[in-house]
Amino acid sequence: MLKKIQKTVGRRLLNTYKTKIQKSFDPSVEHCLDSARTLLKKAKYCFLITHSERPWPSTRMVQPIIDFDAFEIWFGTNPKLRKIEEIKKDQNVTVAFGNETEDANLIIYGKAVIVEDMQARKQHWKGSWHLFFPGGPQGENFISIRVEPVEMELMHFKKNIVPEPFGLNPVKIIKTAEGWETHY
Repeated sequence: MLKKIQKTVGRRLLNTYKTKIQKSFDPSVEHCLDSARTLLKKAKYCFLITHSERPWPSTRMVQPIIDFDAFEIWFGTNPKLRKIEEIKKDQNVTVAFGNETEDANLIIYGKAVIVEDMQARKQHWKGSWHLFFPGGPQGENFISIRVEPVEMELMHFKKNIVPEPFGLNPVKIIKTAEGWETHY
């Protein structure tokens, strides 16, 4: 009997939570972009996913440098690594961010560009990367990658960005010639 009561109370609490989130759902462009920026500012790492010759995509955890206004994502890497060859063959990449404490994720679909320009390499450099790239941003073993966003997918429970079906479908934020627009 006690277990049945606990299950009933648990379901009611979950339904109350779900109803609260649904009523305060805000899919506005401004709210979604602000929420995406919040997630990006808290991100230390993310996953860069490229197309490979294998039957599945290549995924690696990387440390981003983020332009919060344009949503451009920059990475540093060695020009001899697999991701560079994969980007040369197919510029379409996915960058995935997650945040457990916010119950949120942001997926950015974009075009990756390999940047050899020395000024850009110096500008998009982290001092801690000397461990991996002893020559620094001007060294032969370092190159930059810039991901220009085309579309984003966002789900953020803490910020009430949870469209129907509840918790199973993100808001799509699509870049147009006029700016960003949301679809859900």
